[in-house]
Amino acid sequence: MEISDQTVQKIERFAENRQVAERESAREPLSDTALHAYTRRLDATLKGLQEQVKRQENDLIKLRELNSIELPEPGTDTWARVSQARRAKKAYDSVLKSEHELPATDSVLPSLLALEETARLIKDNKTSVQLTAEQLSTDRDRLRVEDANLRDSQAIASGLRERIQFIRNAQSRKSDQTPSQVAREQVIQQKKQNKDLDRTSARLKVDLDKFIDDTLAPMLAAEDLGGPTVGDALEVSDATLKAGYTAHGKPKKQKQPVEEENGSQQRIDQFMQRSGDDTSLNKREAAAKEFHQLLDDLLDANTSYINLKRDSASSRFLVRAKVAQFHPRDARRLRLIDFGRSLGN
Repeated sequence: MEISDQTVQKIERFAENRQVAERESAREPLSDTALHAYTRRLDATLKGLQEQVKRQENDLIKLRELNSIELPEPGTDTWARVSQARRAKKAYDSVLKSEHELPATDSVLPSLLALEETARLIKDNKTSVQLTAEQLSTDRDRLRVEDANLRDSQAIASGLRERIQFIRNAQSRKSDQTPSQVAREQVIQQKKQNKDLDRTSARLKVDLDKFIDDTLAPMLAAEDLGGPTVGDALEVSDATLKAGYTAHGKPKKQKQPVEEENGSQQRIDQFMQRSGDDTSLNKREAAAKEFHQLLDDLLDANTSYINLKRDSASSRFLVRAKVAQFHPRDARRLRLIDFGRSLGN
């Protein structure tokens, strides 16, 4: 919707005049006499408009009754039609030259019409602003998506350019080298990759051993003692391993220490407590040692089956973790899963 500059200027002037009138009204409130006078002016304007409408309706009825014009039939005389057109033109000219009945200079009708038009424009502008804001939000979201796509495309293009340049340099370098030099370079590159793989494998081995000793071993020991399955209880304390588990897999209640009278009995209790702590520590260490040994045997056997000495929590955990699988017809044999093939192979 386009609004002309002239209409905007009229609206601005009307707004300024209204603000001035509001300030004057706030500074000097209208008296009852002024309000009554304004009301009378409104009534007089309304009454004048109603009379004018009624008068024009009566005139229109009279004109329709007195000056009813029947259009000539197509077969009538041409001069008669010309004469009729001249009379119609004369009537229209007389109507155009007649005085317009406009509101008086002191009428409030222009102000009311201007106020109505201003209210309509304000409503249309508010709707337009709301629609523009919604469209702007949508455009901003789309712009963010397009920016992300552009960054991805630029990163891909940059990587492809670097790769192409690297291949070109390698080809140009190989073209200038003898076969022995190319072979020597390939050997050096392979050795470097092997060293990187060895360092990475050693670092991963250290992290794995730390995870097994600190986190996994207590849970394995708890499952071996009849406790929860590995992963159900993430933290298993030494006191819980020392107390053991019930037949339903719940931790047993720990015995509260009783205050003894003599020092010899206290020393005996301390010795027994240390012995119990060593027992829980040995359970955790035994579970960790068993898991390490099982994992080493599986890695040494590659994808071949190994024979299990017993059904342990370590073997069950590896199977649940999809790292190893039992033999289809013998659950005492275990092997690593060949991740390069399907599970069925």
